[in-house]
Amino acid sequence: MDKQEFSSHISNRMNKNLEDIFNSILEMGGLVESQLDNTLDALASSDKSRADEVIILDKVVNSAEFEIERLCANILARQQPTASDLRLTIASIRIAIDLERIGDEVVKMARMVKIFIKNDEPLTQNFPGYSSLLDMSHRSLKMLQVALDCFARLTVNNALSVIDEEEIIDTLYKDAYKEIIQGLKDTPNRANCMVQMLLSARAAERVSDHIKNIVENVVYLINGKDIRVLDNKSMIKLMKKMERIEKNGLN
Repeated sequence: MDKQEFSSHISNRMNKNLEDIFNSILEMGGLVESQLDNTLDALASSDKSRADEVIILDKVVNSAEFEIERLCANILARQQPTASDLRLTIASIRIAIDLERIGDEVVKMARMVKIFIKNDEPLTQNFPGYSSLLDMSHRSLKMLQVALDCFARLTVNNALSVIDEEEIIDTLYKDAYKEIIQGLKDTPNRANCMVQMLLSARAAERVSDHIKNIVENVVYLINGKDIRVLDNKSMIKLMKKMERIEKNGLN
């Protein structure tokens, strides 16, 4: 699939609608990227103002999802989308949902920062799960940037890194979980903050899952294959094949 397909219709309205959907996904992705970036700043420096920005921005992200749904519904109801147009419409709806859910998850982390500040509990490397949470969040930000770049350029180049990172984050979450549970046993008086850290670690793990979903939908958009039901081994095999096709300039 080539982006030129979005502007090759006889109907100028159809061209514009498709381009609007494509650009709206990228704009929404940029908003969510800002949320995740601000969350990292909030986590790293216990910055309440950054945490507040993440929470406030969530309303904008929600509105962006509604607008994308409206644009997609308009095409489905009033236009006659071709196979590639239909893929863009379906993939965009799915990606918008995942982006909105990423926003919800990072809000949980931002709220955790505010709770720690309220309880006069410093976010330091010594707090159980904190180092893993930072690591997961940094990795997720890079994953999101790769996924959005793949969508923008309609390519699977570097997409395999997202699959690899998602598995690494799964392992980091398991380690964080064990560390936090042990912390609860050792210092039950810090239970409130421990639980918040556990919820945030789970949120960070879920963020990586949603980013993986975005990459899966980019694959669907490019070649029409729905790979959500594939195991990782089969998924990697298919994506490597797509990479070879891209590099060789084949259709």
